[in-house]
Amino acid sequence: MNAQEQMTQGEPKRVLWSMALPNMIGSLFSNALPAIELALIAALGTNAIAAAGIVNMLVSLIFIYNEAWGTGSVIVMANYIGRKDYEKAKLALKETTYGKFFGALVLVLLCFPFLETLLSLLGARSDILPIAYSYALPFLLGVPFAMAGYSTYTFFRATGQTVWAMWFMLLQTAANMLLDIFLIKGLWIFPAFGLAGAGWAYLISWIIGDIGAFIFIASPAYELPTNILQGIKFTQVGIEVFKVGFYAGLSNLSSVVVSVLTQRIINAVSIPVFAALQVFNRIVQIPNTVLSSIALISTPIMAQNVGANLHDRVRTFVHYCIRIGMWMLGIFAIICLAAPSPILALFQVKDPTLMPLSVAALRIMAAVPLLTYGTSIFISYFQAYNNTKLPFILNSICQWLFYAPMLYLLLVVLKMTPTTAFWLTTLNSLLALVLHWYYWNAHKKLVDNHFFD
Repeated sequence: MNAQEQMTQGEPKRVLWSMALPNMIGSLFSNALPAIELALIAALGTNAIAAAGIVNMLVSLIFIYNEAWGTGSVIVMANYIGRKDYEKAKLALKETTYGKFFGALVLVLLCFPFLETLLSLLGARSDILPIAYSYALPFLLGVPFAMAGYSTYTFFRATGQTVWAMWFMLLQTAANMLLDIFLIKGLWIFPAFGLAGAGWAYLISWIIGDIGAFIFIASPAYELPTNILQGIKFTQVGIEVFKVGFYAGLSNLSSVVVSVLTQRIINAVSIPVFAALQVFNRIVQIPNTVLSSIALISTPIMAQNVGANLHDRVRTFVHYCIRIGMWMLGIFAIICLAAPSPILALFQVKDPTLMPLSVAALRIMAAVPLLTYGTSIFISYFQAYNNTKLPFILNSICQWLFYAPMLYLLLVVLKMTPTTAFWLTTLNSLLALVLHWYYWNAHKKLVDNHFFD
């Protein structure tokens, strides 16, 4: 039984973990890169750290474009593979790669004439601007190659071969780490580029990763060999990919904007509470990294089964993914409630002002990772049925009609205690879960009535 048949015929638990574990390993290794880079950049001084953060803000805005293509491609690819229409799945890979690369290239080139202005708007002072500019130039050039590389990872996941996504993630990350050391510090024959060296490391490592992935995907060693550079054109498949992913991109843009707005509100009201929220986000990043791999992998698995009209099997995957989250993140929530101080000590949080607020954040928002994970599984379910519009609408209701206005009303207008932000964050996560759960039940009834047959 090949990888594609496993996704529609294999034992659900085995299928999920065989795909999720390689993705977890690759993600954990990739997440180690920012920590290593931070240690190298920190040696360059505070201005270098600030410059890196400002450039990353600009890059994160450009990467919203990646979300639309990425979400659409994994759904469309997996749907076609489930129908055994492999040629259209290959077309989806090709056209996603072209769409991402050339679209990102246009966005990057549009940034260059206004780069200094953009960096200044994002907070680069006169003493930081030259450092940020030298870092941004190579970093931005690497963005199209990064988006193209992510297309190959998506294809590996859609075809059930996440182990290859893991190996190429490890290749790119290892190359980036090594080049960081050589180019930032100036070891061996290389000059010391400083922060700009991190930008060049990013660009070169993604070119290396792309070359390796494209060569492998085109080789007979891969189950669905595809020459990405052959027959470059756009067809109806590429339009389908972008249409399916369009609302996912809008949803991501909405989330980024709301996050910026709400964090500015909290920061303006209380810097210690804002800092405690950052501590919470840093701590939950570890379980979120592990569980997000399951949510990420569940989308192509469910989409393939939707393509094969195996609707009961899709429901089985939803139930099992939810149970995994309830166990793992439920235990994490209990630990946050029962022993927040040891967790904070582990993360070196010792400031006497920050400590009690961080304890409050961990206890009040202990269930947020579990609630958010449950919502992500329901979103994966809707995406498998090519419905990215509904999650966008539901998340927009939570973010724009509840969370952001309530935060402003309670903290700024009514001047309630700043820790109210912790309670609102929890309530917002609960509201999102309840809305997605309600519509998931409604969608199940449509499936039972053969609406999608």
